[in-house]
Amino acid sequence: MIDRVGRTIIKVAAVCGGAAAGFVLLQGAMRSFETQSSLFLLDRFAVHRVLAVASTTVIVVPRHHAAFDVLITPSCSSLASLLAFGCLAPLMPKCALRRRLLAAGTAATVIWVGNVLRIAGSIGVGLLAGRASLVLFHDWVGSMFTFVYTMGGYILMLTMLLPRSSAEYTAATPPRIAPVGLPEVAW
Repeated sequence: MIDRVGRTIIKVAAVCGGAAAGFVLLQGAMRSFETQSSLFLLDRFAVHRVLAVASTTVIVVPRHHAAFDVLITPSCSSLASLLAFGCLAPLMPKCALRRRLLAAGTAATVIWVGNVLRIAGSIGVGLLAGRASLVLFHDWVGSMFTFVYTMGGYILMLTMLLPRSSAEYTAATPPRIAPVGLPEVAW
């Protein structure tokens, strides 16, 4: 019989293994989807100097600079953040399943949209100012943007899940029972 610590270790190993396997299996499709979504966004703003050559490679043809290609690598994808949220899902506060799914879905949408905007912004800067500017924007602004949308999605998810009032908190908290014969100690 496995004790509580053993079950916890098995759960953590399963979550980490599932996240790693999910990243390996899904990263190609996710990068392609995010690349196409970013190009769609750029196309809506009448930027027609961007061509998708392969599923994750984009040729950028700026007006005043030499053409260059952009490779959307696995680290550019939002999949790692989304899988991290999947790993945190079992730790979410207990509440109605519908509310938990809505909160997780909203957070995932914020992360995915933020990443598509980051990729489109990087390509847009490359179109305006050339390859070196794209790299600078991607490395500095893109990294900060990634942190902001990931933390924003997480905070939004927690805001949607945490009790909204003291009555809701009281209803969600089980009553404390003091041992017989001993006074209850407030912590």
